[in-house]
Amino acid sequence: MSNISGIELRQLVCNNAYQPRWESYELGELGSQEVRVKSELTAAKHGTEKSELLGKAIYASAPYTEGKVFDRSQKRDHDATQWRAVGNTTVGTVIEVGSDVSHLKEGDKVYAYGGFRSVHQGSHFNQLTDGLIPEAACCIDPADFAMAAVRDGNVRIGERVIVSGMGAIGLFAVQFARLSGAVDLVAVDPIETRRKLALQHGATKAVDPNEIDDLGMASRQWFADGADVVIEASGSYAALNQAIRATRYAGKVVPLAMYTGDSSALELGEEFHFNQIDIISARACSHPQRELYWSESRIVETLLKLFISSDLHPYGLPNPIVSPDELPETYGKIYHAPEEVIKVAVRW
Repeated sequence: MSNISGIELRQLVCNNAYQPRWESYELGELGSQEVRVKSELTAAKHGTEKSELLGKAIYASAPYTEGKVFDRSQKRDHDATQWRAVGNTTVGTVIEVGSDVSHLKEGDKVYAYGGFRSVHQGSHFNQLTDGLIPEAACCIDPADFAMAAVRDGNVRIGERVIVSGMGAIGLFAVQFARLSGAVDLVAVDPIETRRKLALQHGATKAVDPNEIDDLGMASRQWFADGADVVIEASGSYAALNQAIRATRYAGKVVPLAMYTGDSSALELGEEFHFNQIDIISARACSHPQRELYWSESRIVETLLKLFISSDLHPYGLPNPIVSPDELPETYGKIYHAPEEVIKVAVRW
């Protein structure tokens, strides 16, 4: 394999059968405004990467036009044989700087978007400031999406809230709902370890949907009229339908996940139609944001302040954190054994 500064250059790639492997790669000549970074902690973003690998992400196959609509007439077939580099966010140490770089120096700790690569190169790195721990930096995405969902759902002091799906995004949605003043906060997930984490993140109750015959009816036992706001973060159409049923009359449902595949479980002629439910799409990186003066950069700026002040904390995340030798098998569990992983990361 190639190496630089004595570091073996390898990156994790994966196919649509989720058979990840290490492969070598090359770095180009260092640009004058670029830095090279030795990776120390790198994390995945399960849902996004999975939809891309399986060819279900619409943006990977059809252009998003200036009119903000996907042009399906230009849709391309997904190449199922293609191996793709995977991973989402990395934290590391600067090992080399370009001639025009003045804001960073060798030895600085930095973070940025970047996959499972031993060494990164680019001009997009941010300094890891005092108080921002590496685990938190690796959770800025998806915490930004969770924050956008809670803001768009207008969760206020005294609200009764349900969050469905305790992946990393859902767990942070629980934290943000509590920070926003939710007093009754139910986390829903079939996996016990995730429910336990939800309680640590601030849920007042954590339930297994497999032990509830009907979330809509159960919500009327927890709250007299149902939840004021339900944030759906699992990406399941069936769960989205249950979220609608669990919401009070004229309440709000915030679908946070990207939904793909068969939507037959979604019934829009029932509670949605009769109860005047508002369904509010939330996406932190959509431009413009629906609220004046808010943008993705302001969301991230707010996140950083909350992480640094410890008002927001990545309790138990990323999870699991493994060695490079363990990473291929562990990454494969995102598809083959999702109950065993929440946000896969590697410590180099």
